[in-house]
Amino acid sequence: MKIHKQEILDGLSEKIEASASVSLDAQILIDSDLDHPSEEEIQKTLAGYGHSNPDQIDLYYINTVLVSTGWNKNDDVFAAEEAWAARNTPVDKQFNYMHDESDIIGHITGSTVVDENGTKIETEDPPEKFDIITSAVLYKSWSDSELRERMSQIVSEIEEGKWAVSMECLFSDFDYSVVSPDGEMKVVARNDESAFLTKHLRVYGGKGVYEGYKVGRLLRNIAFSGKGLVNKPANPRSIILQPDEDPFDDNFTNSVNVEEFNMADDQKVESSDIEVEAAVASVNDELETIKADHEAAVDGLSATIAERDAKITELEESAAALTSELEETKAKLDETSTQLGEAEATIRTMVRTAQAKDAGIADDKVEDTLAKFDAVDDEAFAAMLDLVKTQAHVSLESVNDNPAPAPAPEPVAEEEVEAEEEVAEEEIEEAVEESEAALIDAPEPVQSAFASATEFFRTSVLNTTKNLK
Repeated sequence: MKIHKQEILDGLSEKIEASASVSLDAQILIDSDLDHPSEEEIQKTLAGYGHSNPDQIDLYYINTVLVSTGWNKNDDVFAAEEAWAARNTPVDKQFNYMHDESDIIGHITGSTVVDENGTKIETEDPPEKFDIITSAVLYKSWSDSELRERMSQIVSEIEEGKWAVSMECLFSDFDYSVVSPDGEMKVVARNDESAFLTKHLRVYGGKGVYEGYKVGRLLRNIAFSGKGLVNKPANPRSIILQPDEDPFDDNFTNSVNVEEFNMADDQKVESSDIEVEAAVASVNDELETIKADHEAAVDGLSATIAERDAKITELEESAAALTSELEETKAKLDETSTQLGEAEATIRTMVRTAQAKDAGIADDKVEDTLAKFDAVDDEAFAAMLDLVKTQAHVSLESVNDNPAPAPAPEPVAEEEVEAEEEVAEEEIEEAVEESEAALIDAPEPVQSAFASATEFFRTSVLNTTKNLK
């Protein structure tokens, strides 16, 4: 059976698949107690009811109204054309106890159709309302004594009118039979648009009513699969016939009270598919509501997205501005750092120039001295200048120890001058060696600077002092 989308959404798919069969209850007529008419009528009846082998001592014969067209108490609806097409399907099917397929107590032997007055329908053009009557046998003979006793009890209670039968049938599809508040009945085809009505059917847990309309399940493609012996009938017209209700009489009239079952003439089931305007209008209203809610949700979501996009754009622009400002600041900082470095280099050169001159380094040697000692730090440079000052002082003291003679001195022999110079040089070398010993534990940059200063002193300063003579 096809399950529609709305029925799946309503959670009914399993219920629909599990309920592809129905059962209806009825009362029983005791066939063996009937007064038989003429032999000709008996043969005619046997042909109709399937009693091809009557009067068996181990069988109990009964006849029942299996099903009636129209609306039953379970809100299942049997359309005339569907029931007529299935009229012969009950024959040879099981007769069980309380719908228990493992407890078979007989079988159906025949089926015939009668109109509302109990008259057998001989034509192929049935009326809108009719009953399907079936004949059946129950098994009286059992080898088990308990089963024999049970069947004897059942037969006695059937004869007392305590039992009914329940029709069992299969179907492959269904539509909706809808009765308006003013009593008009219509058929609504079950499809994707109308499937929302399924949840209102009583068999699927609904109340059988939708906005004032009574809703029933109209069964399609029916096949009767048997009947069960039950004690609670659902179809008032589906009965076990009593002895005074002779089914062999073509004028047989059912005497059962069927007031709660009968419907007005204008409530008959129509075979054409007619949509109920109220149901369709309700569906449209529901769809419009869902659509409006959906559009509102979309609008709200769109507004949220637009607000988020605007915020993202704002943040991106702010980030870009900050990045640009940071780059400008970095460029200015680099420029300032460069200028500061240049200024520091200029000041360093000026300071070292002054320090070099103060140490006694000749003006024409200052630039070379600064270039040579540019890599050393200020501490090492100062140590080198201190060394230069010390050595220069030692040299001058050596010269001053031999002051110049009075005016018009006598010429000094060249050998004496050279001797004095050698003594001064020895004294300077001793001072240098003493300084080197004093600086043996000094840091490597200071020792390196001292070595350079010593070399510079020997090649530049001593030569300068020689010129003082």
